[in-house]
Amino acid sequence: MNRMKIQRFLICALLIVLGLGVKNLTQSCLAQDSSMKLGYAIVATPAVMEDEQWKGVVDSLKAKREADYNVATILWDDNLLETLKSVYPRYVAFVMKPEEASIERSVAIWRLSRQMNDDPYGDFLWGIITGFEPKDALRLTQVEDMLVTRALGGTSIALDYFESGVVFDEGKKNHWRVKEPGQEAVDKNDAPDDTTHAIAEALNDAQLFVTSGHASERNWSIGYAYKNGFFVAQNGNLYGAPSNDKPFEIHAQGSKIHLASGNCLLGHVDKPDCLALALMRNANVDMLVGYLVPTWFGYMGWGIQDYYIEQPGRYTVAEAFYANNQALLYLLEQETTKAASEEKASQENTQFRQGLAYDRDVVVLYGDPAWRNPLKTQDSGWKQELVCEKNDAGKDVWRLTITPLKGEKTYGLLDGNGSERSGRPVIQIFPQKIDRPVLVEGSEFAPVLTENFILIPLKELQKNLDQPTVITFTSQDDAN
Repeated sequence: MNRMKIQRFLICALLIVLGLGVKNLTQSCLAQDSSMKLGYAIVATPAVMEDEQWKGVVDSLKAKREADYNVATILWDDNLLETLKSVYPRYVAFVMKPEEASIERSVAIWRLSRQMNDDPYGDFLWGIITGFEPKDALRLTQVEDMLVTRALGGTSIALDYFESGVVFDEGKKNHWRVKEPGQEAVDKNDAPDDTTHAIAEALNDAQLFVTSGHASERNWSIGYAYKNGFFVAQNGNLYGAPSNDKPFEIHAQGSKIHLASGNCLLGHVDKPDCLALALMRNANVDMLVGYLVPTWFGYMGWGIQDYYIEQPGRYTVAEAFYANNQALLYLLEQETTKAASEEKASQENTQFRQGLAYDRDVVVLYGDPAWRNPLKTQDSGWKQELVCEKNDAGKDVWRLTITPLKGEKTYGLLDGNGSERSGRPVIQIFPQKIDRPVLVEGSEFAPVLTENFILIPLKELQKNLDQPTVITFTSQDDAN
């Protein structure tokens, strides 16, 4: 119990200093001893550890994170799962050479994340650190925390949550939307016929880049419903290939996040000469989330925006990536249970369940999972507050309060562009592991309570739109 109190103190102190997270844990649950920290594991392949330049990536990441976390360096071997269990980290960064960043390894990581205990959910936030060259991977270990206020979309996003940004319509020629600081977003119809140059130029100012449309490991087709240009990877470099002009090199400055929400294969590093690594190397993309396979369903790719953008300031990208996968796992379990109890499932329900299973392990995150990179905190549809206080017996009791702010529109999206959007459960990630959590109040809302988060199904919250939903819980140790 003392370990958890100490960790809570550190988390609160860090969030207050950064101004990047919730500051709602009460002093009564905080300890004064700051000797304990959350766990951060760096898992490196043997090939990385045997290569001096690549080992330098591991050393750089350790130096970056050891002030804030208990950092353990672990070799990827046959004992990996047991070693991770002994450390039980909050974050895991997997360092590997590009030729090692296979689909099989990403799927293995997803499965590892669910094997730390007996429940079916993930138990750590993870990302892969790699690059075309060691120096590219090295840059991913040295990112500075940032508030994301400037966005660029090759597809529609909730632009009003950003201070400034631009969206180029992939489905309608010449249509684009622009938001200037202090103003509302404005729709325009005078974009160039081919937007390749315009997007490449806008990359310099953007912190967040969101894309959809046809793609492969080597190129992104900018237009979906009309003729447009391409982004192309070749020999580790990134090029723009307009439909009406000659190719040109793309270079962009400033740390960036790329959410390839609706692109097939863009996250797949099938060999070093691929688009994902070219974007990291040439466009300064320090975090990239994308599909490893062709995408036809979209829950895991598009839904990250439901947490990261549509709940501004509540999650980092890695947290939104994690939360969306837990939502998928919950829904898949519900649908599987329902199908088992039905004599004959409908074709629509069967396809939905198959889609969830397909998406579960095939989206990857490249970058440091502990990177603090949320949007600026703003009002969304509801207030979500987690507080920990002492009860009369001196035990720690956690209380989550969800207060609807917009009536029937409380849990709606500002921009629902994409596939399998909306309907996500509300998820609160805990600031540290809570050992053997026990529900005290709120069972009527059917929450899923794990050591790392609590999930409340949206259908239960929608029954309670005229008042706050309150759920309390404690650890089993404090319950006794």
